[in-house]
Amino acid sequence: MHRIYATCDPRNAASAAILNKLGMTHEGHLRHTMKLRDGWRDSAMFSILALEWRTNTSN
Repeated sequence: MHRIYATCDPRNAASAAILNKLGMTHEGHLRHTMKLRDGWRDSAMFSILALEWRTNTSN
């Protein structure tokens, strides 16, 4: 794989912290990506490239 991405609720600081700890980069804020019972939710987008993963895991 060349690129892996993940999303989380921008209000969930713990999830964002885990993605950062894994070496993922915050790429942006996506508006109204999921409709739930109480309305639309945004998503925070994170990703990591193969080269970044190899660099992070070789330390």
